[in-house]
Amino acid sequence: MEQKEIRFQKIRDLSLVMSDSFDFIKQEIRPISRLILIYVLPFVVLYAGAQVYFQRNVLSHFDLGNPESLMANIGPFYMNLFVFIFFGLFIQSLLAGTYYTYIEAYIKHGRNGFELHDISGHFFSNSLFALGASLVFTLLSFFGVLFCILPGIFIANSLSLMVFITVFHKKGISKAFSLSWLLVKTQWWNTFLINLLGLMIVYAIGLVFSVPALLLGFAEGFSAAASDTPLTYPDWYWVLNGISSAATTLLMIIPFTFQAFQYFNLEERVRPGRESNTGDLLS
Repeated sequence: MEQKEIRFQKIRDLSLVMSDSFDFIKQEIRPISRLILIYVLPFVVLYAGAQVYFQRNVLSHFDLGNPESLMANIGPFYMNLFVFIFFGLFIQSLLAGTYYTYIEAYIKHGRNGFELHDISGHFFSNSLFALGASLVFTLLSFFGVLFCILPGIFIANSLSLMVFITVFHKKGISKAFSLSWLLVKTQWWNTFLINLLGLMIVYAIGLVFSVPALLLGFAEGFSAAASDTPLTYPDWYWVLNGISSAATTLLMIIPFTFQAFQYFNLEERVRPGRESNTGDLLS
C-alpha cells in the first residue's frame, strides 16, 4: 500500500470519517501495534485476568436458589464491581491517552517527524488527562441514565469528543467539556452514528472471539440443568473469555480514531464562521 500523509484537519462526511480512520489504522498499524504491545498490553492482560476472576468469583459465591446467600454476598459483590469498573476505566484511559499521544505527534510533526521514544514521556500524563475526562464523562452519562435512558445517551454523545480534546489541547476538562458540547451540537446525529457504528464494529469483532465460549456456556448450562448438577466451566472457557475481553478493549482504538477525525471535521466546519463561544475555545 502506498504510504501517504493523512491530513486530520479536513471537512469530511460520515463515510469519509470512517474510511480515513481505517486507512490511518492500516497505514500506521506497525507503530501502533508496537506502542500498544509495550505500553498498554500488559495492563490489558491484567484487566482481562481481573475480569475472569470477578466472573468466576460471582459464579462461585452466588446461589440463585438461595435468597439468604444472595443477600449475604450482595455487599461484597457491589464493592468488587465498583473496583472492577474503575480499573476498566483506568485501562481504557491508558489506551486512549497513549494512542491519542501518537495521533497528536502525527498531526503536529508529520508521520515521519518523530519516533516512539520521543513521545513516550507524555504517555502517563496524557493518560491521566484522559482518566480525568473519562471520569467526568462516565459520571455525567450515568446520572443521565438514572433519570432516563435518553438523557444519558444525549449526554454521552455530546461529550464523546471530550477525552480527545483534553489530551490534544490540554486546556483543562472544563474547556474540553464546553468545546465537545458546542461542536457536537452542530452535527449531533452524524456524531451519534459515528459513535454507534464504532462501538458496533468493536463488539461485532469481539463477538467472534467470544462465540466458542458462548456455545460452551450454553452447552454446559443445558447439561447442568438436565442432570441437576452444579454448573461448572473448564479452564479453557475462562481463557477464551479473557482473550475476548482483551481483544474488545484493544479494538477501542477504532472508535477512538473515529472521534479524532470527527473532532477535526467539526472544528473545520465551525472555524470559517468563528461562532463566538466556539471560536474562543478553539483559539
